[in-house]
Amino acid sequence: MAEIHAITVGRAMGMYVDNLVTKEYLDATLDARFAQQSVMIEKRFAEQDAKFEKRFAEQDVKFDKRFAEQDAKFDKRFAEQDVKFDKRFNALEDRIAPIELAVQSIQVTQRFQSGLLLMLVAGLLVPPVLNLVTKLT
Repeated sequence: MAEIHAITVGRAMGMYVDNLVTKEYLDATLDARFAQQSVMIEKRFAEQDAKFEKRFAEQDVKFDKRFAEQDAKFDKRFAEQDVKFDKRFNALEDRIAPIELAVQSIQVTQRFQSGLLLMLVAGLLVPPVLNLVTKLT
């Protein structure tokens, strides 16, 4: 019985001996398989990168267009505000101009009156001072 068992096991093992894989064969097969997977993964990443780059480029164009539109709107609004401010400042200058003329007129009158007052004071003080000086000398 042991002999029959040994023959049976030997035959069974003999069947599988032809199907045994060596370490070198397994390593080479796995390396080739991993290399294929790496190539496929790299290809897929490259495709995804290209899609992302394309999408980002499209978004950049949209953003640039939108920012340009907003800049144009802001420039238009600022120009409108500048016109309004200029109009108001001109209106204020028109209202201030007569006041400035009045102030200048008052200053001229004040200088004239100061000159007259100085002449009056000089006319009143000079004769007594001259008398005092002549008496002292």
